[in-house]
Amino acid sequence: MIQVKRLLIVTGISVGLVACHSNPNQSNVAVKVDSPVVAKADTVGLAAFKAEKQARYEDSLKAVGAERERERRRAAAAAATTRYASSSGTRSSYAASGYGSSNTTTTTKKSHAARNGALIGAGAGALTGALVTKKNRGVGALIGGVAGGAAGYGVGKIVEKKKENQ
Repeated sequence: MIQVKRLLIVTGISVGLVACHSNPNQSNVAVKVDSPVVAKADTVGLAAFKAEKQARYEDSLKAVGAERERERRRAAAAAATTRYASSSGTRSSYAASGYGSSNTTTTTKKSHAARNGALIGAGAGALTGALVTKKNRGVGALIGGVAGGAAGYGVGKIVEKKKENQ
């Protein structure tokens, strides 16, 4: 019985090795990827794509520049247009009153990373503190919430400064 088991194991291993044997000299690939024709065709398509992408980018830059120039001219024309009141002698400007002028100032979106970090840290710290403390979970949650909130606020401030410097 042992000899039959050994014979089956040896037969199985040998069949597996013969079936998995591959000859590195035989190529199963129908088309070689390394051929210069395939590489050149791919490069030509890629170059055309990159050129088209660059052209679209330059066109968008020109459009933005033209729009900014129009806005600058409108603002300059609005600032130059003034009207005088005939009886009171006071001068008012369309640009100063808001008529015909365009707001060219950009507003930056304020980052709330410090606030969000403090809230997330406080929540995680309170949960961790309540789970870790066995005797008085309320005190553990309070201490964990304060510590987590402070750590989260600090991390959020670091993130805000990194965004500000970019």
